[in-house]
Amino acid sequence: MRSRELSRFALCACVATAMLAGCGGRTSNGVVPTSGAPDHLPNHKSFYYTGAAQDFTVPAGVRRLKVIARGAKGAGSPAVRAGRVHAVIPVTPGEKLVVYVGGGASGATGGFNGGGSGGSGSYSAADGYGGGGASDVREAGGTLSDRIVVAGGGGGNGGVAHYYDCPTPTGGKGGGLAGGSGIGGPPSYAQCGRGGTGGTQSAGGSGGAGGTRCDGYYGSAGANGTLGAGGSGGSGYGSYSAGAGGGGAGGGYYGGGGGGAGCASISSYSTSDGGGGGGGSSYVESSATNVRLWQGWKNATGNGLVVLSWQ
Repeated sequence: MRSRELSRFALCACVATAMLAGCGGRTSNGVVPTSGAPDHLPNHKSFYYTGAAQDFTVPAGVRRLKVIARGAKGAGSPAVRAGRVHAVIPVTPGEKLVVYVGGGASGATGGFNGGGSGGSGSYSAADGYGGGGASDVREAGGTLSDRIVVAGGGGGNGGVAHYYDCPTPTGGKGGGLAGGSGIGGPPSYAQCGRGGTGGTQSAGGSGGAGGTRCDGYYGSAGANGTLGAGGSGGSGYGSYSAGAGGGGAGGGYYGGGGGGAGCASISSYSTSDGGGGGGGSSYVESSATNVRLWQGWKNATGNGLVVLSWQ
């Protein structure tokens, strides 16, 4: 198994180059256009979302594969964008790889391959939205520790209640060395659920705190992200749901933290918004070359995609 120690200087330089070049246009090798579909090149294979692992055998004579991977969206309106990764990885002819293509979240249900679920709401408050799944390529046994390329999923939006003047509870963008943080209530809006933070290269994102200062039930905190999986959104206090649910976090190398739930007032029957879930981080093994990472890729608003191509 190859070393999983990330070359942070090289990756950061590549990310900076990608940011200077912008996120539009085609990659320099022309494998994948900015639309979701691949080019009709003679030596490529595209993997689309199926909800299951997909196998690939490296062809005879091939020692390098170009990989373009895109994570899946976090749910909500608008959908939260996922990450995109470009890399060239060394391979061995006949080697078996396993590909997981992330599923876009739907409603409160998190997407396939690590998307966290949104928390449940109460009274007239809405449930939180689910986070998107990551897309990745694995070698050897195909476990989480065997991942060599990962594109993080977007976090889900928090549920909306409309009773308090909370910031729009948006999920964090997926991808990059660290996923984006979800938006939730700042300290001055303590009734609102807080947003979860994005996953990084070494840890899952932290779950957002639940809303307080209601004369009833406080919102519960979102769950922390873990290796490969986003945390779920907060959904209540004790046996009660308190306000709107927090957004589920995006899956990734490390998943983001779920958004906290809003609180609920018993006397006024009012509820507050939940926080958005954090985005999942992307990752590329240290032996890869031509690495580029994007956070919140402009076309990553559906299911994920993985394209492998070779000479």
